[in-house]
Amino acid sequence: MELALIKLGGSLITDKDKPYTARPEVMQRLAREINSIRNQNPNLKLIIGNGAGSFGHQSAKKYNTIDGFVSPYEKVGFCLVHQDVLDLNLLLAKILLQAGLPVVSLPPLTMAVTKNKKLLESNFVSIENSLAADLISLVFGDVVLDKAIGGTILSTDTLLAELAKYFFLQNQYKIVLINAGDYPGVRDRNGEVISLITKSNYSEVEAALGLSHSVDVTGGMKKKVEEFLAISSLGIDCWIIDGNIPDNLVQAVLGKPTSGTLIRALS
Repeated sequence: MELALIKLGGSLITDKDKPYTARPEVMQRLAREINSIRNQNPNLKLIIGNGAGSFGHQSAKKYNTIDGFVSPYEKVGFCLVHQDVLDLNLLLAKILLQAGLPVVSLPPLTMAVTKNKKLLESNFVSIENSLAADLISLVFGDVVLDKAIGGTILSTDTLLAELAKYFFLQNQYKIVLINAGDYPGVRDRNGEVISLITKSNYSEVEAALGLSHSVDVTGGMKKKVEEFLAISSLGIDCWIIDGNIPDNLVQAVLGKPTSGTLIRALS
């Protein structure tokens, strides 16, 4: 069986420069494209994760949530960040449901625990059962409890990478991981899109990677590429594509996007 893990980036589905501003028309187009994917490959299993965009990153920066909580103020901030990312996820879920997609929203706060920001425990049985029932699991970057610092943030990229490893180890699926954002791919120093990133050329690519120009508390493009490069070592292709190009997401799932960056392990 095939499994596609798709991230709909926060930069794509929200205006990251305008706090709490969603792009519902973009969500609606992406919903149509996901329907097209399912129609073309009815046996494909899907996990969709959305970024926090101008919802979660704003409040997470205000309360410095990624570095934990001690004071009552920080604890309330932790809960507010969770509410903010829930609000965006539920807005996306509603649009996907209106398009006839069988999505079920599953908060990562209930699935994972970290220690010093590193994943310590995870339980993905609810996602596994949802896939078995032919439902689309809808996850998102979320706050999680942390055994050392109280709480932190588990990014969508990290979560999808962990899910890719989890299902790879079950040896049930051929897996592809796709990140659709508001950018054409990974750029080099001259602003040109790098079509292929491997371990052998990453040292050249690394110098060109920077953080997001908008508020992003989870590490920006550099962390994204490094996590996907680690996943590619399992034989999982990872794409970073422009989600603004109509049907680019559809083509990426089919293995032939019109543009973007492929992160792949080469023997």
